Amino acid sequence: MSNRITNNLACPLDGLPLILHIRQVVCANGHSFDVARQGYINLLPVQHKHSKHPGDSEAMVRARTEFLNSGAYAPIAAKLTAITHELIVEQQVAAYYLLDAGCGDGYYLAQLFATLQQQAIQREVTLLGLDISKPAIIAAAKRSKQITWLIASNKHPPLLPASIDCIVCMFGYPMYASFKPLLKPGGTIILVEAGPNHLLELREIIYPSVSQSPPPELAAAAAVGFTLKHESCLTYRETLASNAQIMNLLMMTPHFFRASQTGKQAAMQLNTIELTIDVVFRVLVQASV
Repeated sequence: MSNRITNNLACPLDGLPLILHIRQVVCANGHSFDVARQGYINLLPVQHKHSKHPGDSEAMVRARTEFLNSGAYAPIAAKLTAITHELIVEQQVAAYYLLDAGCGDGYYLAQLFATLQQQAIQREVTLLGLDISKPAIIAAAKRSKQITWLIASNKHPPLLPASIDCIVCMFGYPMYASFKPLLKPGGTIILVEAGPNHLLELREIIYPSVSQSPPPELAAAAAVGFTLKHESCLTYRETLASNAQIMNLLMMTPHFFRASQTGKQAAMQLNTIELTIDVVFRVLVQASV
């Protein structure tokens, strides 16, 4: 089965539509980009990189994949799928386009695709995942051949204007000003973010003091015309029963870089921990024009 390549790609150099031609996508100005053997497309020009190897490293991606494959965050994927399914059903369109901006190793998007395949949705759904990390997209391409995977940045997403119905941002850094032109009128953004008590027990071990901060404010979203349509929370307890699983979790989060060496050493001594998983889901809508 060959990889699916979406029809709304834009050249990262001039913004013109990219057309699939055999194993390349090509714009009218002659810029071409290969479809890699694994099925992804690298649309991250050197001028959009902030380092030689941007994004998560191979080690971080491997840790993320091993942790997510354990099922510890399966309830998060299930709730995301339920919210997305409702949005797709609400939209009276023949074709629905959803982008996971900062998709990592593709776990959540692959879970969504698998669920949608089992459900009778009377419209065509196209899923796209982009991430600035090449190792992450290589890992994502192994999860599904029916999703378009792109190496690209949230700041410069290589997609045609007004061609996306929904953008998902999982524990990431939403670029509202960059997202807005991609969305069709009435398009939505799903933000999935850590709640105040997320991983509280681990944070109490790796930091000398812990604050319980709410998710980021939405002033930047409001400034470009997005409003909050719906907010819900998911809280549950999850036991990690091995040091390897605990260290995989730590490595896949920003806490790996923020924690002191003393905090990391304390985590390395753990063989089990019961964690609070506390996640906030927010649906933002763009005003119709």
